[in-house]
Amino acid sequence: MFVALVRFPTVPTERDGEFVDWFNWSNEALRETSGLRQRRLLRGSDGSYSAVVEHESAETFAAMHNTDQARLAQARLAEILDEHPQATTFEVAADLEASGSCCTDTGNPTGTPSDERGADEADRSPAVVGGCCAQH
Repeated sequence: MFVALVRFPTVPTERDGEFVDWFNWSNEALRETSGLRQRRLLRGSDGSYSAVVEHESAETFAAMHNTDQARLAQARLAEILDEHPQATTFEVAADLEASGSCCTDTGNPTGTPSDERGADEADRSPAVVGGCCAQH
């Protein structure tokens, strides 16, 4: 997996809502882009904005930037911000989903095989959600 951490320039206070609306709109515009897995907008404690963009590969990330949707998104962003965002890119070296580290080797967070749990515990059997165990 390929990840870009995007740092946005300072968003003028009076344009904050417009910027967040732009990000939500651009998520919809880019939703069907081949290889795009996730886009999240983050707000720092200092009010700054960053985004995490996850792609299948560096190639799909680069290809996204050559789409009409991405060009339109960048053009609309230029109407809001005076400077361009800066991205730092990474290849994922290890992740929680692949390691399975949130679950024990029994496949549940308690480590107790399901046939040794009481009836009330069996009803709360773990399910894998996003690569991690969760009670349901």
